[in-house]
Amino acid sequence: MEESRPIIENAARTSLDCMQKIAGKVEAEPEASIPEAGGQFAVVHAFNTPNQVKEYAKVRRETTASLERLRKEPILARVDYEDEDGKRDAIFIAPVAPPAGLGGPRVASLNSPVGSIASKKPGAEYTLKVDGREHDVLITAVTKLYPEKHAKEWDSINSQIILRDDTRTIPSLLRYLKSSTSGTQPAQEQEDILARILATAEQDSLVISGIVRPEVDGVTLRQQRIVDEYQDEIFRMPINRRLFLSGPPGTGKTTTLIRRLGQKVDLSEDVLSETERAAIQRVGDLADHPRSWMLFSPTELLKQYVKENFAREGVPASEENIKTWSQYRVEVARDYLGLLNTTNRKGLFVLAKEKPDYLADRCGSSGDAAWYDAFLSYFWDALGADLASEADALARSPDSSVAPVGTKVSGILTTQRSGLDARVIVDLARIRDELEQTVSSLQKAFAKVSDALLRSILLSDQHFLDKFGKVSADLRRGQQEEPEDEDTDEIFDGDEDEEPSHPTSQTVQAAYARYAQLLRTLANARSNGKKPGPKSYAGKLAAWLGDERLPNDEQMKQLAQIARSQRRLRKFMRPDRLIMRSIITKFRSFRAEEASSRAWYTQAPSSASVISWQELDVLMLATMRVGAEVSSNVARIPDAEPPSRGILADIKTLYRNQILVDEVTDFSLIQLALMHELAHPNLHSFFVCGDFNQRLTEWGITSDRDFDWISKSFERRSVSISYRQTRKLVELASAVTALDGANQEVSLPDFNDIDGIAPVWGEGLSTVEGKARWLRARIGEIEARDNRLPSIAVLVNSEEDVEPLALELNKMLHDINYRAEACKDGKSIGSEKTIRVFDIQHIKGLEFQAAFFMDMDSLIQKKPTLFNKYLYVGATRAATYFGLTFTGEVPLEMIPISEHFLDSWEG
Repeated sequence: MEESRPIIENAARTSLDCMQKIAGKVEAEPEASIPEAGGQFAVVHAFNTPNQVKEYAKVRRETTASLERLRKEPILARVDYEDEDGKRDAIFIAPVAPPAGLGGPRVASLNSPVGSIASKKPGAEYTLKVDGREHDVLITAVTKLYPEKHAKEWDSINSQIILRDDTRTIPSLLRYLKSSTSGTQPAQEQEDILARILATAEQDSLVISGIVRPEVDGVTLRQQRIVDEYQDEIFRMPINRRLFLSGPPGTGKTTTLIRRLGQKVDLSEDVLSETERAAIQRVGDLADHPRSWMLFSPTELLKQYVKENFAREGVPASEENIKTWSQYRVEVARDYLGLLNTTNRKGLFVLAKEKPDYLADRCGSSGDAAWYDAFLSYFWDALGADLASEADALARSPDSSVAPVGTKVSGILTTQRSGLDARVIVDLARIRDELEQTVSSLQKAFAKVSDALLRSILLSDQHFLDKFGKVSADLRRGQQEEPEDEDTDEIFDGDEDEEPSHPTSQTVQAAYARYAQLLRTLANARSNGKKPGPKSYAGKLAAWLGDERLPNDEQMKQLAQIARSQRRLRKFMRPDRLIMRSIITKFRSFRAEEASSRAWYTQAPSSASVISWQELDVLMLATMRVGAEVSSNVARIPDAEPPSRGILADIKTLYRNQILVDEVTDFSLIQLALMHELAHPNLHSFFVCGDFNQRLTEWGITSDRDFDWISKSFERRSVSISYRQTRKLVELASAVTALDGANQEVSLPDFNDIDGIAPVWGEGLSTVEGKARWLRARIGEIEARDNRLPSIAVLVNSEEDVEPLALELNKMLHDINYRAEACKDGKSIGSEKTIRVFDIQHIKGLEFQAAFFMDMDSLIQKKPTLFNKYLYVGATRAATYFGLTFTGEVPLEMIPISEHFLDSWEG
């Protein structure tokens, strides 16, 4: 202790001084000027290099959350080092770049490259740039700080001072310094040996050998402010990486995810490498980058939990940044991909509330990649056959201007020997001029017949166009029924980009265009041996016109031949549109044909419009992937402009610079592939984390090999140091994973109270009253041991059990003036100073000091293939205390883990 006392005193004194200086500077300067920090170091003469801080000042001014972090936590660590010449010095690590002109201590941002020094261990060598020169330094001590401000004085609680062969925890740096006897006492007091001995003893009592394991207060993420060297390396990996981070509960996966995002959205000088900045600027404005990210969570409760922890780390997160997939799926499918019906867009799909009976049992599992692959193969084969048929018909056309073009198209299609794909877009672009010229000549021929008919009508009624415009606009405005016979090729009737901005306009020009469009619709129906349904827009408009104002049989035959050729040629003029608009129709055909094979469907769907969430995920992935492929090939065409509207433009608006996924094993492979498609294709920044032993959904991925189907460039990293649980609870978790033959590798940090106490269980608790009484006894034992009640969760098997148990438990807790709270439907995380009751399915990712899992035998009967996963999740929510109950006797499935349990914590 004697030899470390000067080190501790120096670290304590300088750390508190640095906190005071940074916090004082933040409070003294206007917010607008504070973000213009002097780069990764605040001391200009020692560390600054030429920078572009002013360029990003506007962005930094908007990030007020970073200033709040400095107000609450001015510094996170102090690192002592020795350079090559034996000169000793130190550097402080702050959560964000401190204000310029600080003076005195050297301070670096945690997110800057220099910030990584805090994750190193004493004895390690580190290359530090000082005054523009690189120095190899030896780290001699690391002090981890946890700042708190009381009144006007700064303190650090449970600070860790790590030396090469020793670690000490200081409960309060301020109290330690105030108890110091080194050189501060008057001479007469120093002669009082008793006073000196007592003072020294008091100071020694304020130092704890080893690391104190932090307790979970409330419901918060146990975030290591300074992560270990391995996690530090992971979150600093370049932004354009696809990475899966695995590990048991409490190992810091989510913390690493949050650290990574925080570092990658920090535009302070030197935080991101020049390569990263250049990559970001290639996909958009650098100023937009901090908001261009999205994180997916499997539950609403975890979403809110993670959102709060992002705020604690100074990363602003809105509802647009953090989503559950069930919420985001409908939004994207309806408003961006055009797959679900809306008021103004019919003939698509309606999402079923439950899994339809026509789906095979295997649908919705990690094997759905085969389902998707089967559909995609079917799609390109079917579309290729359609295009070949259309090209052949053009080649056989009696029109001498059409047949040669059809022959050229057929020749292009036959070169696609390996099957049709989006590369046909580039090949067809080579004859685009010929296609346009031929369509133009046909358009003139069609207009000649159409205009002649219109002139004859106007001779008898010169106000016809005004009347027609009003009637057609009224019919269009009131047309909300689903068409009887959807004409999926109608888009290829008009001009290439014909899409009136005012569909209900009653101008003469609009009426003229609408009359020509009606004739095209009637002509195409005639060419297919059909006529518009009486309830359709075209059918109602034709009925209003009457036979006398419509083309006669000869005229209609002529128009039908022209329109048929036009429609076919326009498909090859805009194959990108054809490909995207064929996805829905081919999917409907696919599931009808697949019903006969029974691989994915037990029968044909009863309605063409109904769709399950499993099917919608497959269809969305096809739309996103095919859309990306189409856009890529359109970009290869010389002088081609990217589409400014339509589905391809909408897909691009969905892209984000970074996509992150927490608890990844609760998502299906198709869902994860979709999330991957949302990551901007020029960045491919995709970071996911999870634990296969915690998979609670039947459709969740089951192996990290699944990621290879998404991309072969996925990297795998794992973490294994559990900062959450005691040794006894880690041993229980390992025994639970062994129930189905799995295993986990977990190591524990050097906490000085790491062993903990054994979990408990109770049997024969079949009534709500019996369960509440048992819980009351265990809760009393916890308070007796700790002299306080920590955060406690009670986990039940269904929403129906939440409120009754909370109400009964409240009666039992009345005598100790405490209460239970029902956290219903996974939408509430509960209040502080209450015992929270949750449905188990909502609590992944959360952490409590104590957790109780009720009715395990009932769960075994309800979910025989997943009960061990649920038990693992429940047991790993607890940091210190865990309890398990059964409605009857301990079931046989639990016997292998019985040695880990006691009956109570009494005594």
